[in-house]
Amino acid sequence: MLPNLVQPHLDFIVFMIALLVERFLPLTSWYHPDTFLTVVFRALGKRVYRAKESNSYQYLSSTLCFSLVILVIVTITVLLLEFAYYPELLAGLMLYICLQWQTPQKKALRIARLLKQNQKATARELLKPLVARDVSKLSRAGICKAVMETLTLRIARDYFAVIFIYLMFGAIAAFSYHLLRLIHQSWRCDLTPDNVFLKSISILLFIIEWLPIRLLAFTVACSKATKLSMHYIKHYGRHFYQSNSGWLLSACSASVAVQLGGPAMYQGHRFNKMRIGTERLPQAEDIPVLLSRLSQARVFWLLIIIGIEVLKSI
Repeated sequence: MLPNLVQPHLDFIVFMIALLVERFLPLTSWYHPDTFLTVVFRALGKRVYRAKESNSYQYLSSTLCFSLVILVIVTITVLLLEFAYYPELLAGLMLYICLQWQTPQKKALRIARLLKQNQKATARELLKPLVARDVSKLSRAGICKAVMETLTLRIARDYFAVIFIYLMFGAIAAFSYHLLRLIHQSWRCDLTPDNVFLKSISILLFIIEWLPIRLLAFTVACSKATKLSMHYIKHYGRHFYQSNSGWLLSACSASVAVQLGGPAMYQGHRFNKMRIGTERLPQAEDIPVLLSRLSQARVFWLLIIIGIEVLKSI
């Protein structure tokens, strides 16, 4: 009797288990597969990238590089799923590997504690592996701003977008998106954001993330300061250097009532990114507030997902 009751909902049960395991037993960087893959992808990018070549070469080489890498890894994964006795459990394991909420949250809260203790140098060192920008000269407010921005975007892409793709298109699609994100992050370590070599993968990620990030932005906007959030999205988000990021940062800026965005240094070059909002500069105390807004959005969508599953079973 029990297997007959479980089997129709096995996919949903595995999905919930993956969320719970990520919540209470998150993978650390010491033994996370992403650590090894990042090293491989970064070395591969250095091998393929040629700074003196034409733009057409940069487009073609980067597109072929990430396409072939993902094709090989996904092909092996599909074969494993075909021969697995319980493919649903393997799909849940893939989701667990792709999800990242607890790790960036813990690091952000630790940086906030360090800033409260006036340990800016230690906070910068802890922030450095989380961002692609130069953090060596960031002020206290600059560190807070960088933490809040990377925390928001990482959780949006490595948690909300992963879940959205997993539920809509399956584990293989979510895993492929995760690999794309990992390749893009690895290449960003050595290249400026406007480098032509990154353009093809950036466009593909923009298309994939368009809907889930905007859904999250609307959710955050509806939680608090809805009118101001819509105003910020209209005047800042749509004109940000990357509109997906602009929408979400605009909603978070209005919700927490702090200023985000602004100039940043990448590989020794200054990029004059738009400032979002006219509020005060962020402080360490604002980081837990931002996490609270994102947690509220997580609970809201989790209840929606559970509600849909209940309705399907009726």
